[in-house]
Amino acid sequence: PDHPAYVIYTSGSTGRPKGVVMPAGALVNLLEWHHQAVGGEPGTRTAQFTAISFDVSAQEMLSALMYGKTLVIPEEDVRRDAARFVEWLDEHEVEELFAPNLVLEAVAEAAVEQDRALPRLRTIAQAGEALTLSRVVREFHTSAPERVLHNHYGPTETHVVTAHTLSDGPDSWPLTAPIGRPIANTRAYVLGPGLELVAPGVVGELYVAGAGV
Repeated sequence: PDHPAYVIYTSGSTGRPKGVVMPAGALVNLLEWHHQAVGGEPGTRTAQFTAISFDVSAQEMLSALMYGKTLVIPEEDVRRDAARFVEWLDEHEVEELFAPNLVLEAVAEAAVEQDRALPRLRTIAQAGEALTLSRVVREFHTSAPERVLHNHYGPTETHVVTAHTLSDGPDSWPLTAPIGRPIANTRAYVLGPGLELVAPGVVGELYVAGAGV
């Protein structure tokens, strides 16, 4: 479990980018949790959208291949054009999509403009950046009541996902998306400058612990 699974660079948003060695045990924990939380039957069509240099790609591809799903791969020029990508999702009857908030916003806007409900797209997992529950994202999900949006928040050092929320419909979404509760075998704390637990509502730093990290 402690052996390296892969090495990936952080985004550098808090300073200089650094390479992080990710252990195999935490990756297996993530994939097992993902299957329980997100589900999906063998044959489920999953878009292979995420770049291999982005940590979400490990979750995207391995969660599909481990549980018998089908990876559907768009051409590079389709990935870069939201309107064409929405057409592609519809044409190939994609059922699962992993995408950061920026892409989710572009897909939702293009789908609403084209009047495409994308009824086969039942699962969207947003990761890699803060989730914004904008009007167009809410409208896009309202057009297909069975679609579920998962907020997979987490830093690179915790194998993509730290916490999980937003499995309910748009009508129950808050104004600001919370990061949710920790995934299986993981604990999350908000600590102050002295590494003490802060009271609810007090700004602090996120610390993550547990066998799943």
